[in-house]
This record gives sequence, structure tokens and C-alpha cells, in this order.
Amino acid sequence: VVPDVDRDYIKKIAAKVKELRIKAGYSSYESFALHTGINRNSYFRMERSASSGDNFTVALLLRVIRGLNTTTSEFFQQIN
Repeated sequence: VVPDVDRDYIKKIAAKVKELRIKAGYSSYESFALHTGINRNSYFRMERSASSGDNFTVALLLRVIRGLNTTTSEFFQQIN
């Protein structure tokens, strides 16, 4: 079970990922998943965690951050 405080943080992270994906010009999660070599279903579940707060692996998040051509510092800068 994911604690509520972690669930809220996961929601913020997933929402930020989706925001940056769209800003990067990827209109669909599928095209971005293909670009980064991430399984489409895995990436979809990660973005869906913006509403559910379900957990996902740090390794997947790091691949997403690299795929967005940003650094972890830049990515987490506005997440509190």
C-alpha cells in the first residue's frame, strides 16, 4: 500500500511527466513511449498514476526524464 503522502508526490511527478511530454511535442503517450523505447503499457500506467497515485519504478522515471532531454534537477525543480 502506498502511503497518502507518497501517493500525492507520485501524482505530481506523473502530471509533470505528461506536461513535459506534451510540451516536447509528443501528442500521444504512445509516440513518446516509442521514441524512448519504453513499453507503451508501462508508460501509460506511469502517466495514469497522475490520477491514481499508483507507484512506478525510479528506473522508468529516469528513462522518461532522459527521453524529455532534461535533467533530474530541472524535472524536480517545481515539484514540492
